[in-house]
Amino acid sequence: MDKEKQPIVVNGFTFPAKPLANIATRLESLNLNGNASPNGLSPSTPTHPRKKYIIGVCAMDDKARSKPMRNILDRLLNNGPFEAIIFGDKCILDEDVKAWPACDFFISFFSKGFPLHKAIEYVKLRTPFCVNEVDLQTVLWDRRLVLEILEQINVPTPKRLTMDRDGGPDLDARVHQKLKLRGVTVLRDRPVPEFKIIDQDTIQIGDQIITKPFVEKPVSGEDHNIHIYYHSSAGGGGRRLFRKVANKSSEYDSELTLPRTDGSYIYEEFMDVDNAEDVKVYTIGDTFVHAETRKSPVVDGLVRRNTDGKEIRYVTQLTPEEKKMAAGICKVFGQRVCGFDLLRVGGKSYVIDVNGWSFVKGNNYYYNNCASILQDVFLRNAHQRKLSEVVFPKELSAENSWRLKAFVSVFRHADRTPKQKMKFSFSSAPFRELLNGGGEEVIIRQARDLKLVSAAAEQAMEEGLEDTNKLMLLKNILDKKSNLPGTKVQVKPSITKDEDGKTQKVKLKIIVKWGGEFTHAAKYQSRDLGYNLRKDLMIMNKNVLDDVKIYTSSERRVRATAELFTQRFLDIREVPKDMLLIRKEMLDDSNAAKEKTDLVKKQLYDLLQPENAQSMEQYWPKGLADPGELVQDIIVEMRSLRETMRKNFQQLDAVTIQKSWCCYESPSLFYERWEKIFGEFADGDRTEFDPSKVSELYDSLKYDALHNRPFLESIFVDRDSDTGMAPIKDLYSKAKILFDFVAPLEYGISAADRLEIGLLTSLPLIKQIVEDLEACKKSPNPCTRLYFTKESHVHTLLNIVYLSGIPVRLAKNEIPELDYLTQITFELYERNGPGTPAGSPISSSSPIPPSPSGGAPSSPQSREYSLRIGFSPGAGNPNILDLQMDSKHCLSVMPRRNLTDHLPLDAALRYYKTQVGDPRYKSVNRRIRESRMLGHKLVVANEGEEEALIQDEAPLMIVGSPVGTSGVETHFMENNINRPLS
Repeated sequence: MDKEKQPIVVNGFTFPAKPLANIATRLESLNLNGNASPNGLSPSTPTHPRKKYIIGVCAMDDKARSKPMRNILDRLLNNGPFEAIIFGDKCILDEDVKAWPACDFFISFFSKGFPLHKAIEYVKLRTPFCVNEVDLQTVLWDRRLVLEILEQINVPTPKRLTMDRDGGPDLDARVHQKLKLRGVTVLRDRPVPEFKIIDQDTIQIGDQIITKPFVEKPVSGEDHNIHIYYHSSAGGGGRRLFRKVANKSSEYDSELTLPRTDGSYIYEEFMDVDNAEDVKVYTIGDTFVHAETRKSPVVDGLVRRNTDGKEIRYVTQLTPEEKKMAAGICKVFGQRVCGFDLLRVGGKSYVIDVNGWSFVKGNNYYYNNCASILQDVFLRNAHQRKLSEVVFPKELSAENSWRLKAFVSVFRHADRTPKQKMKFSFSSAPFRELLNGGGEEVIIRQARDLKLVSAAAEQAMEEGLEDTNKLMLLKNILDKKSNLPGTKVQVKPSITKDEDGKTQKVKLKIIVKWGGEFTHAAKYQSRDLGYNLRKDLMIMNKNVLDDVKIYTSSERRVRATAELFTQRFLDIREVPKDMLLIRKEMLDDSNAAKEKTDLVKKQLYDLLQPENAQSMEQYWPKGLADPGELVQDIIVEMRSLRETMRKNFQQLDAVTIQKSWCCYESPSLFYERWEKIFGEFADGDRTEFDPSKVSELYDSLKYDALHNRPFLESIFVDRDSDTGMAPIKDLYSKAKILFDFVAPLEYGISAADRLEIGLLTSLPLIKQIVEDLEACKKSPNPCTRLYFTKESHVHTLLNIVYLSGIPVRLAKNEIPELDYLTQITFELYERNGPGTPAGSPISSSSPIPPSPSGGAPSSPQSREYSLRIGFSPGAGNPNILDLQMDSKHCLSVMPRRNLTDHLPLDAALRYYKTQVGDPRYKSVNRRIRESRMLGHKLVVANEGEEEALIQDEAPLMIVGSPVGTSGVETHFMENNINRPLS
C-alpha cells in the first residue's frame, strides 16, 4: 500500500489517510502518536524488566476518588499488571510539573479548579499514553467550536445562529493543527455581526433571522445558565436552565423575554423532543457505547432522583447511525472516555453538546467494559512502546511524590429510629422502691425490669397515690415499648432534707426513653461505606490498611455501625472481639457540657420569642421567611395535618395501607408517635414554642419518608381536597429550615460558647486525633485511625475546627445538615525529598500562627508533611420526599468535600494548640474529670462488670432482635462527689 494512503494512528485512534503531503511526518513532529521517547526518558534495559505498568490519575480529588473511578481502577489493578498513582490536589495545584510522578498511562480531565495547562505541559514533558488527549479538552470549553466540529464530521446539530462579541474562539496553534490534520478547520478571528430585535418573537444576527421558541446558550462550555424563550402565541416568557440544585434543573420565568446582550451567545432552534426525554451517551473508545435517557429539564425543571441521590435514568439502545456518531465524536475530539448529549426528534437524532470525560454511575456492566477495554489498550501500547524496558528515575517515583501517610476519621452512627421520651414526676412509695433503697439515679433497660416500673404505676393507681391520667399514660407506654430495643427508664431522685440532715421528702423524675435504634437501612449504609472507603484507601495507599485501629462509643447503634463497617472495611467475615476498642470517656456523651448546653437552649428559646425579633436578625439566614411567621405556619399546618390524620384513621383501613412495616413499627405506633408530636406543637401558640422539639418533628418526617413512605403518602392526604402531598411537603421544608437553624446553635450561639461546649464534649477526642497524627509522622509506617460516635461529637468537633482559626474553604453557614454517617476526616500526606519549593503556598502563602511557646515555625526537613481536613455530611438528601425509594430504605453517603486546603502538619496543629492553650479554657480538663466522677460513667457492683455488661449486648446488628443489658445499672450520685480526682 502507498505510504501516503495508509491510515494514520493518533494516540491509539485510526484516521483515514488525507490528501496532505507527508502527514505522518507532521504527526510525528507533533508527537501525537506518543511512540518516541516514552515518558520523556531514554529506554534502558533493566536487569529485571518491570512487571507492572503505572496508571497516573491526574484529576481533582473529588473526581479521581469518586465511586466510578474507584470501580474502574479497582478492576484494572485486580485483573492486570498495573499500579495506580493518584496525583492528588496537593501535587497538582502546588507542585511544578517537573516534580509530578512519572507514569505510563495518563488519565487526566478538566473539572472546576483543575489547571489544565499544567497537565498539557506534563504531557509535552513526559509523553505518557493519554486516555483522553488533554490539549484537545480546551476545545470543549467553547460551544461554537464543538458544534462546528460536529458539523464537519457530519454529525447533525440543531439549526443555529451565533452572536460573536468576543472576536471568536481562542484556540492554541497546536490544537488548531491537530484538528486540521483530522480534516477539521475552524475560523478563529471573526467579525462582530449586527444584532437586531425585529419584534417580540424574532431576532436578526447579520443577515439571518431566528424566531422563538429558541434556546440561548453562552459560548462558554462551563457556563450552564441557558435560557429558553417561548413564542408569544404560546404564552411567552422563558425558562432558565442551570446546573442541578437539589431537585431542580430549571424554572419558568414569565418575565424572561429579551435575549441577553452582555456576551457571545448561540441561538438554537428549540426542539420538541420525543417522549420529553434527553439521551446521555457514553463512549469507551470508538467501539463501545452506552446510552441512558432522562427526563428533559425543560419539562418542569424537577429532577427525579434515587436513594443514591443520582438522577433516575433508563438504559436505551442506540441506532446504527447514533453509534456511528459516537465513534466519530470520540475520535475527532481525542476523548476515549467521553460523554455527549443527544436529542431525538421525529425519528432523527441531533447532538447538542460534547462533555468530555464522563462516567456512567452505578452500572457494573459499564465498569467491566471500561476496565477491560482500557486494559487491552494499555497492554497493546505497552508492547508497542516496550514500556517494560523503561526505568523511571527514583525522584519521579510514587514513593517520592505526595502519598497518603495517615487517614484519621470520625463518624456519626448510621440510620436509627426516631428517639422519643416522656417525663413524669412522682413521689409515692411504689416508685421510691425502684431505687432499691439507694439514693442514686438508676437506669432500667431489660424488659423484665421495666415491668417493675409498670407494676409500680398500676399499684399507685389502685391506691390513688398519683395523678391517674399520668399513671395510665406511663403504664400504656411501658406495656407497648418494654420489648422494643432501646427502651429504658431513668429514675432520678431529688431528696429534700431538714435542718438535721434527715430526709424529709423524695421526689422522683421518671423519664421513659425509646427509639434511637439501629435500622435495617443502617446495615446497608455501614457496609457500603466500609467497602467504598476500603477501595479508596487501597488506591491512595494500600499500606494505610496495615495498621488500623477502630474506636467506638458504648452505645448500641454506634457499636453496630462500627462492627458492620469494619467487616467490609477490613474484608473480614467476623470482627474479632477485641478489635473494636470501646472508649466511653472519649466518644460517649459527657455531662461536662450539660449545664452550658441547657443554658444555650434557654437562650435559643428566648431568641425565638416575638419580642427578640431584632436580636434574631443577626443569626437568621438572609433570604428566608421571618422565623416567627415560620413557627406560626408550622403550628397551623400541624393542626390541619392532625385533623387529616385522625379522619383518615377513622375512614380508612389503616392496616392495609402499607403491606409491611420495619423497625418494630405498626399503624398504631405511628399514630401514637405523631399524636405526641402534634400535641407538642399544635396545642400551643408561638410563645410556647420549644425549639428543642424541632429535631423530634424533623426526625419523624425523615424517618417516615424513608421507612413508611406509602403510609405517609396516604394518611396525611386530605381526600376532600386536591392538595395531595403538598401540605406534608410544605411542613417538611419548613421543619428542615428550622432544624438547620436550631441544631447547630444548640451547641453554642456565641463563638465563645461553641468553643467551650466543643472542648467540654470533644477535647479527649481531638487530643487523641492530634496524638495519632504526630505519632504517624514519627513512625515509618502508614496507618488508619477511625472513631465512631454520635451527633454531639461531630457537631462539637466541627466547631473546634472552625474556631481554631485554621483557613477553611467553606463558611460555617455553608455546612449542610450533619446526617447519619457524617464524617470528619484528617488526611496526612508525606513526601520524601527536599524542603518545600520556594514560592509554593506552603512556604509563603499559608498563614502560619506562631507556636504557643513563641518559637519560630520548624524548618523544612528531608520528609515533608501536609494535612488536609475534609468532611461528608453523611447519608442525607434535602428533598427526601421526592426520592424514589427501594426496599432498603437507605440513602447513600454523600462524597467527602475538602474543608481546608493542604497545610504543613505542624502549622495546622498549631492552630488547635494555640486555641486549646487559651487560659480561659484551662478548667476544661478538670470539669470533664468531675463529670465522670459525678455519674457520667456507668458504675456496677464489681470492677470489670461494666465491660462484661457491654459485651453482653453483642447481638446488635439489625433491628429485629430486642437486646438489653442485664440487671439495673446505677450511676454515681452525691455519695461520690467528695472522692479525690483521678
